[in-house]
Amino acid sequence: MVVRNINARKDVREKFIPPQKGRRYDAPMSSDEVTIDVRLVNLAGALMEGTRKDDVKPEFDVNVKLEETERGTGEASFSFALAINTKPNIAKYDITGTVIVTGGNEVVEKLLQINPDTKVPNLLERVYERVFTSVYLLSTLISAPPP
Repeated sequence: MVVRNINARKDVREKFIPPQKGRRYDAPMSSDEVTIDVRLVNLAGALMEGTRKDDVKPEFDVNVKLEETERGTGEASFSFALAINTKPNIAKYDITGTVIVTGGNEVVEKLLQINPDTKVPNLLERVYERVFTSVYLLSTLISAPPP
């Protein structure tokens, strides 16, 4: 197995992201109501040796962990981990970080609600939107398929 490991730390501050076409957000988007601070702690990618197949479009198996670590008045902290593997086994990505949500308990509860369309918590969708660019860049650096 050939392993190319790139560790990165990136602070991303989200104030307002307009809804994407065809997507609906139940959580407030105004910067007056919510601030979501995503901190990428670790980003690693590995390209599996001997599995380079340019003509194959792999499926991605994503395992996610989102855990509340602290909650105070108007603020909540979470840790997250994403493990992304390809099928067939071409590459894998590991991403960890923290999220701090500021904006009141009602806002936090709305972000933790499951989006009925995607079956994923709204907060996790926001985290993925913020880290996707870094994972995509890493995939190009190691010549692996992007998730």
